[in-house]
Amino acid sequence: MLAIVFMVVAGGGLAAFVLVAMTIARREEQHARGGGDAVAAAPQRDSIAASLLYHVVSAGGVASDEALRRIRRGTGLAAPVTPGIDVTSWAETYARHSTPQQRGELLELAVQLVAAHSPVSVRQYAALLDLSFGLGFQTDALARLRELYGFEYVDHAKESRPRGADRAPLYVREARPREDLLRVLGISGATTRQEVSAAYRKLVSQHHPDRFHGASPEAQNEAAARFIELTRAYEELVRMLPG
Repeated sequence: MLAIVFMVVAGGGLAAFVLVAMTIARREEQHARGGGDAVAAAPQRDSIAASLLYHVVSAGGVASDEALRRIRRGTGLAAPVTPGIDVTSWAETYARHSTPQQRGELLELAVQLVAAHSPVSVRQYAALLDLSFGLGFQTDALARLRELYGFEYVDHAKESRPRGADRAPLYVREARPREDLLRVLGISGATTRQEVSAAYRKLVSQHHPDRFHGASPEAQNEAAARFIELTRAYEELVRMLPG
């Protein structure tokens, strides 16, 4: 009798062990595919997205309540936002808990919100670049969206120009020799898109408007002008180079 009871208890324990082992295996498989993290982070994903969009819109000098209205009206996102975030690190978090399609949609939503009020400030365009980098896109992804939605950014170094000059285009897209564009990015000789992207990201990080917060107006204007020069040279180059 004792033997029978022992066999029943042992069998039940073995069955429970097998069930636990199968559950752990499924969770490990989900984690390996990123599924577990994605499911766990799903309730937070909208809040991260809304916070990122809020920062991009606010970078254009928009008041907090107006920034929220634009996001709610333009995207339908009603999740709570966190101000004062680091865009790159938050975008990286969003990228870990989202699909490539969701990452692309978020970047495009940000561009749509900005493009609706073109031209935009250099600081706001820099925030878009930070978002694009953090989401894991190549640097030409934002350039393509800028072409698609047709928005421009303002050179603050020229804000003192006469009012009548604002009726003229911000700049003329004249075809420049490839060598001149490479020289702007500090590159010489034949190169690839990857090399251009690496050089651009290194230089633009040095002249990012946020690095000059609190500096003299002259230093801020000089950095903004250099930032624009680098970005425009890059955008022209990526259209020339094969994908």
